[in-house]
Amino acid sequence: MNELYDALTERADNGGVIPVLPSPLPEPDDHRQYVLVELSNEYQYSVKLALNVSDVYILGYHPGDSDTSYFFDGVAEDVRNALFPDSTVRRDLPFTGMYGSIENFAGVNDRRDIPLGIGELHQHINYMNIITQPDSSTLAKALLVCIQMVSEAVRLRNLQHKILEVADPDADGNYGVYYPDLLMTQYEGAWGRISEAVQSTTNGIFTRPVSLKKSDREFFDLKSVKEVIFIVGIISKDCNERGNVQIFPTSTSASESPSLLPIPMRSTSLESNDDTCEIALAPTSYITGRNGLCVDVYQESYRNGNKIILSKCGQNKASQLWELRMYDNTIRSGGKCLTTTGYNSGSYVMIHDCETAIPDATKWEIQSDGAIRNPKSELVLTASEDSWGVINLVVDKNIYASKQTWYASNITKPPVTTIVGYQGLCLLAFQSSVWLEFCVSYNIEQQWAIYPDGTIRPPKNQDGCLKYANAGEDVVRVGTCDGGAEERWRFQSDGTILHVMTRKVMDVKDATAILPEITVNNYNRRNTQIWFQV
Repeated sequence: MNELYDALTERADNGGVIPVLPSPLPEPDDHRQYVLVELSNEYQYSVKLALNVSDVYILGYHPGDSDTSYFFDGVAEDVRNALFPDSTVRRDLPFTGMYGSIENFAGVNDRRDIPLGIGELHQHINYMNIITQPDSSTLAKALLVCIQMVSEAVRLRNLQHKILEVADPDADGNYGVYYPDLLMTQYEGAWGRISEAVQSTTNGIFTRPVSLKKSDREFFDLKSVKEVIFIVGIISKDCNERGNVQIFPTSTSASESPSLLPIPMRSTSLESNDDTCEIALAPTSYITGRNGLCVDVYQESYRNGNKIILSKCGQNKASQLWELRMYDNTIRSGGKCLTTTGYNSGSYVMIHDCETAIPDATKWEIQSDGAIRNPKSELVLTASEDSWGVINLVVDKNIYASKQTWYASNITKPPVTTIVGYQGLCLLAFQSSVWLEFCVSYNIEQQWAIYPDGTIRPPKNQDGCLKYANAGEDVVRVGTCDGGAEERWRFQSDGTILHVMTRKVMDVKDATAILPEITVNNYNRRNTQIWFQV
């Protein structure tokens, strides 16, 4: 899977938080537009799949030593000739590459009825070599398995994780199987919409939510980059080359899901065409930070010079709702501007009339690492607790501390998840110790609250944070949260968890240990450095 990911992203735009696949090349027979993936099994059968680099769709396949290749309906003749030039016979499949069309020929109401797994894939490779009639239902089932275990698995890390769980044979040499649930197939169908939503984000907030169905009666909306960054590994390019976008104002409901990590914005205009993405002009949301608290106008008083503090988040509390105006780089509440009183470390931040404030004091950049920076001073928004226990906002030098990490969001409760790592083991905390062990459903010691300030906390002790101090034992432990840099982490789309201060990633210290402890290391693509949230 790593080799396929590398081939797909060789020409990708890696400037954002999720790699964006390249646009189609002008010449459809250019070999750089396609990737061939060879699958083989223990029976000495093999099959080559042809993937489009721009969207990872399978265009066709070539079985083993056969002189015949097969293509989905609609693949152009020059593309067919370029993909498998040694084929003397090229045949059409009687269905398109759309799931509904393939499911119909497969004779199933839903692809959820077809198991996925290594053993299943091996068997389907046999069928793709033996069966020569394109209208076979068995062949359609084989393609459904290949599409999900190759194309979808490289797009969606949550599906990749499920396949890896059944990738190793048991003691009898048999492989397990995984049946995709409704939510997984919803993610498969929504990948294109998620791709567009990520590219049209403003400060991490989607212009329009992506709605998914968890069950026949339960729906939920994806509204931010952070919600998908550890699920979606790559996205297709859905904004045009000129970067024109449609811009409109929006206000986001203050009762939904988290967001974070903006991607670099393209230039904007009001021009409309089919390849543009809509970008919200000024979304309104909470800004959450240290300990999950909300940026708030002190005592809800909008008099000029009143300080800005952190306080417990309230439902639709006006003094905690902020308009993030991308076109003038101001952050506003109640029509007034978040304003620094000076350009020196420790200068406090206030609310002030935008028109009468010094313009440079009202300008802020919401950065991809979660920092909010004042360009004039080059200082960042920082939570500073005074002797009375009030957490005031100041500007200070960026030391990459959790007290300097912010999160534009529409929900204020930190999500709780399980973090799964090497060989499917779960990250666990007991008192100050952290290690991997076999996953147990509903074990609270294997659950983690992901806070907006970049901290990872055990639900049983949410005053404790995962920390790496780079001293002494050289292991990750749970320690008292203090707003420092040792406790700040960032989940990344490649499956790593970055320790921001050291620029190293979370890793297993000794994979041969009975209870492997956790450390950080330079990224070297080892399996011990890849993590999943489930």
